[in-house]
Amino acid sequence: MPFTENTKTYNITNIEKNIIIGSLLGDGSLALYGRSKNAYYREHGCTKQVPYRKWKAEKLKNLDFKLLTTCKNPQLRSPSNKIYTDLYNLFYKKREKILTPENILLLDHPIGLACLYMDDGSLVIDSSKMKNDSIYIFPRIYIYTLNFSKDENILLKNHISKTFNINTKLKERKDGKHFLLEINKRNDIIHFINTLSPFVEEIPCMHYKIRLKERFKNKRLELIDEGYKNINSWSENITENNYSKEEENFIIKSKQLGTTDKKIASLLGRSYWGIVDKIRRLKLENRI
Repeated sequence: MPFTENTKTYNITNIEKNIIIGSLLGDGSLALYGRSKNAYYREHGCTKQVPYRKWKAEKLKNLDFKLLTTCKNPQLRSPSNKIYTDLYNLFYKKREKILTPENILLLDHPIGLACLYMDDGSLVIDSSKMKNDSIYIFPRIYIYTLNFSKDENILLKNHISKTFNINTKLKERKDGKHFLLEINKRNDIIHFINTLSPFVEEIPCMHYKIRLKERFKNKRLELIDEGYKNINSWSENITENNYSKEEENFIIKSKQLGTTDKKIASLLGRSYWGIVDKIRRLKLENRI
């Protein structure tokens, strides 16, 4: 049951909203019981993911989220509040989580997509044997949205494309409701990782979900141990997210001149959301 029932009014930020929505599409859930006036958010996870949920708790501390570590499976929980009752009514039908054209619009910042990926996504380094006895290794990204129907996955797929300019494809599976989202094209994988990495980088236990070069190296070593010698790999010329001093100074000067974030992204050849996050961090450092 909820550990706090309150009528406090919260001024929820877009970042906080997106963390909740992205998590709600992933591991999170909302509970509304008969005697409770309002719903509350809850999320369970294994011990290995405690640092990740501590990160969420810190990001959501102004909403009075708490991480309960005394129980067998650590839990991230909110007080019960009208905010979550409203979300419950948007995201649940007959106690089952749903996606609709209305509620999906609440996912509009990449930190929310990052939470969905960290909750229910994976980076897989796959391999395929070639005719010349060589072996080819390549990545795939999966978002395991198996709790949603085919139509709901199509809705999410189209929303991610329109909102974040990230292309995914529908993939059929035998388990769950039979559909999930996959990214397998080089440019789409790089764009996806570069869009999400400013947030995933804050959580060391989640780095394995975005570190392509390290994952390729580990896969290659595994194959060498299995006796393979001729190993060819997908192009690993991955765009780095680190900003040079020149780029930082350019961003600072551009913002002082009133240049839009979209224009700065275009001039630097960076993703729009990457620039938005970099500007946010520069502001936190009082450099803008």
